[in-house]
Amino acid sequence: MILITSLWALSNTLSAVFVNVYLYTYTGSLVVMTIYCIIRIAQFPLFFTIGGKWAQQKGYAYPLATGVIISMLALMYVLFMNDKFALNPNLVYISALLVGIGEGFFWLSVNSLHQVVSGPETRSAYLANIGIFNNICNIIAPLLSTWILNHSISDNEGYITIFKFVLVIYVFVVITAFKVDAKGLQSRFSVIKCLNILNDKLWRQSMIMTFLFGMRDALTLTLAGLLVYNATNGSGEIYSQLLTLFALITIFSFYFFSKRLKGKNLYRYFYLGSLLIASSTIVLVVFPNIYGAIYYGIVNGLASPMYSNPYQIIVMDNINGYINENMTGRVIAKEIYLSIGRCVGMLCIVLSYFVLPSNLYLTVSVIFCSLFSVWLALYVSLNSH
Repeated sequence: MILITSLWALSNTLSAVFVNVYLYTYTGSLVVMTIYCIIRIAQFPLFFTIGGKWAQQKGYAYPLATGVIISMLALMYVLFMNDKFALNPNLVYISALLVGIGEGFFWLSVNSLHQVVSGPETRSAYLANIGIFNNICNIIAPLLSTWILNHSISDNEGYITIFKFVLVIYVFVVITAFKVDAKGLQSRFSVIKCLNILNDKLWRQSMIMTFLFGMRDALTLTLAGLLVYNATNGSGEIYSQLLTLFALITIFSFYFFSKRLKGKNLYRYFYLGSLLIASSTIVLVVFPNIYGAIYYGIVNGLASPMYSNPYQIIVMDNINGYINENMTGRVIAKEIYLSIGRCVGMLCIVLSYFVLPSNLYLTVSVIFCSLFSVWLALYVSLNSH
């Protein structure tokens, strides 16, 4: 699992962020890119459910590998269309459809296997190791992309070379995915039943937490990377160098907190992390320059394990409480609530664009979504005792 997630992180850092930047250079619209992400994420519930049923019959290797293969097709589509996106920005949404299907199958498999691989005693260390190895790949990726961009005629030519390299990595991920020998439990599960939060207080709290987490996470998926890119005045080289610095800080932070997120410290660090995470994107949008970008990257890197790992540990431990049923339904339901939170957050950005003046919509919507990490911490504080 560490190998699969690390290879995916390497390819994802090389492709996903630069796909957004690559498409953004043609569309020139943050709103178009936000709608792109909404279409991509909105498909998760359907393909999580299909993937879960498929894993139950054939094993997780099949939806996992299929998700990677469809992601390869999405990347090839972007390469093929190239400057046609500038002529017709709506072609971007076809890419969103393909990416959403691929990621739906992939993340269903990975998140279910995370639950299977780790137990309550090993979860903190497991998530820390995932974070460390993923961020090592996040360092390799910008160094590699910087080298490629430096030896390319233009940034766009460099992006095309990067995408081709990513296709090779995807092949290795597919090969590794077929080494996964794990099936979903044979007992039946109902996603619709698991989506019901009215009759189970613990489950209701877990899903409200997940929704609140998703509201702020919308910024990470859509605007944060593009805002950092804008702060560099569109320099792919500086952008890559910043990503390397941010990944180094994040690795240090994951390592430092790997053995400290336990007991009461779990909640103390979580509350602090939620404040820092909120401030990172707020500063980035209020000060849209290189200094705001540096603040965002450093603070986000330091605070990520303090914020995201406690959230994951709390929710995953709660899912473990349903050990007597098929937990696949719970995992899918959690991911659906996360997707809903992300889509609502992104819709807030789009609606702000149509309702507020052009010089205000981005600032207002980013601050609004950023504060949901604080609301999440307050909700946990009120319900954890």
